[in-house]
Amino acid sequence: MSKKIKRLLGKNELYVAIIILVLAITIHMQSGLFFLPNNLVDLLRSIIVNSIYALCALLAFVSTGADVSFPMIAGMSTYIIFKLGETTGLPAFVLVLIALAIGAVCGCINGFFIVKFRFNSLIVTLSTSTICYGIAFGALKGVRIDVPAQFADFANWNILKVAKTEKALGASLHGAFLVMVILYLLVYLVLNHTMVGRAVYAIGGDEVSARRAGFKVDQIRFGIFVVNGLLAVIGGLCYACMCKNCSPMEYYGGEMIVIAAIVLGGVRLTGGHGSLTGCILGTFLLAMVQNSLTMVGISVYYQNVFIGIIIILGASVAAIQATRSMKIKSVVDKEGGE
Repeated sequence: MSKKIKRLLGKNELYVAIIILVLAITIHMQSGLFFLPNNLVDLLRSIIVNSIYALCALLAFVSTGADVSFPMIAGMSTYIIFKLGETTGLPAFVLVLIALAIGAVCGCINGFFIVKFRFNSLIVTLSTSTICYGIAFGALKGVRIDVPAQFADFANWNILKVAKTEKALGASLHGAFLVMVILYLLVYLVLNHTMVGRAVYAIGGDEVSARRAGFKVDQIRFGIFVVNGLLAVIGGLCYACMCKNCSPMEYYGGEMIVIAAIVLGGVRLTGGHGSLTGCILGTFLLAMVQNSLTMVGISVYYQNVFIGIIIILGASVAAIQATRSMKIKSVVDKEGGE
């Protein structure tokens, strides 16, 4: 067996892709609806926001640890600028800059406590999420508000529309899909073609070795959480504009499905390993399960059972691969010592 095939068989992404294909064929055989353009467009639309959030989870887990603050950072910042847009009439680009500034400040808070005091990232980001929740519902009395006029053009921007048919309703692909694609291209270039990207993986794999190699570990970790704050804001704005309203409550708890998706895609909770391809595949698989099992008449409660099983299987494969990699590394180190 060639090295390329062995390398391919060792990737979690391959197995997720196979599961997606098998599940898609099964659903289509049962309902005859899965491969209709309407359903495929709906699926692409449904992964936009979670795919953007998945970038936050990927960067955090690969380099440092869990980040669970991004949904509420998104909810709070989006609600603030929508209220400002309603009351002040500020132009859209100014409101976006304010939102990005709020996200960056939240990211700085996360990064400061994680880097300066070596606090666990899960505890810090959970605290930040709780603070954002309190501000959104306590100080701001968060209720559902419509998209302000400044964002109307973006809210109504669709790059693709599929007409209604006898078998399916009409569907549209929102312009936020292009925002997601651009973000993935930018993150791909950084992770795969810059020293910062190499450092992100090196820090998560072995912090001591990364420091010895000359990487500025603390600065890079701090920067990652600032970037996560910015990505969270972009994801939150996209979600609100796609829904044409903003309710902070709808953002609460969104981190769990995202973390599940990236674990399915092969991101190791121990750090140092994960890919953008895995993020997309994991997110698509969970969206497929959530959106498509309805076609075969499966109750929403049983859909949660399917999602739970898929998550366990994905996490198991990732754990097995991590154990195998550690064994291979120990054997190589032992042989090298001899």
